[in-house]
Amino acid sequence: MLGDHVPDAFKKAFNLPKSMNDYDIDFDQVRIVDAQFKKRVPVWSGQDVLDIGLNKDKASWVLAKLNLIRVWPKGFYNTVKKVRCVIKGFIRMSIFENFLTLCVLINTIGMAMDTYDISDKTKANHEFMNEIFTWIFIVEMTMKLLARGPKKYAAEPMNLLDGGVVTLSIVEIIMAAAGGGSGTGSLQAFRTVRVFRTFRVLRVTRVLRALKSMAMVIGVIQRSFMDFILITILMFVFIFIYTLLGRQIFQG
Repeated sequence: MLGDHVPDAFKKAFNLPKSMNDYDIDFDQVRIVDAQFKKRVPVWSGQDVLDIGLNKDKASWVLAKLNLIRVWPKGFYNTVKKVRCVIKGFIRMSIFENFLTLCVLINTIGMAMDTYDISDKTKANHEFMNEIFTWIFIVEMTMKLLARGPKKYAAEPMNLLDGGVVTLSIVEIIMAAAGGGSGTGSLQAFRTVRVFRTFRVLRVTRVLRALKSMAMVIGVIQRSFMDFILITILMFVFIFIYTLLGRQIFQG
């Protein structure tokens, strides 16, 4: 094929002669060479088609704008997804965590004020305060389950501890309501409630969420748990040996 089929724009761009009638161009060979070039360079960037290149700042700006775009599903799950996103944004707020930490501290002070032989009015006030905080923690666990789902909620060990304490509190409420009657069943339910009330002290562990350094220490202890068991067994063996040795030396 003669070269007069080359467009004028290409002639001007590549500084080719205006008249290429004397040149015979094999366009099939050109296609083969072009295909091989595309195979050698299979990946192209957006900068190849832009008039100006993207530096680091411009690329960060583009990524920030793209991250603001959300793709929502259709149908009923669209509303569910939006509600979960709103709840997730709320529980991530610092005011939410600070409020829960304050509730834990106040609840801890209230449990420390419980003493022997207190008046019925004071005891009723303590129970009322404990019930309020119990429902606050129940609402918190429900919101986290709705926002993150059971799988992601259970992925954090602290959530498992909080969920266990809240579950025991729910069982305590149910047992207290079931023991409202009279007779042996009421007495047995009252004894069961007293057992579950001892687990209220575990609520103090929720303060560890606000202490990042303490959480790090707990993580180290958790990873070294088996080593601590071996050290404890070794210490027990030494204590047992010296106990027998002391009996042999100092017995009458």
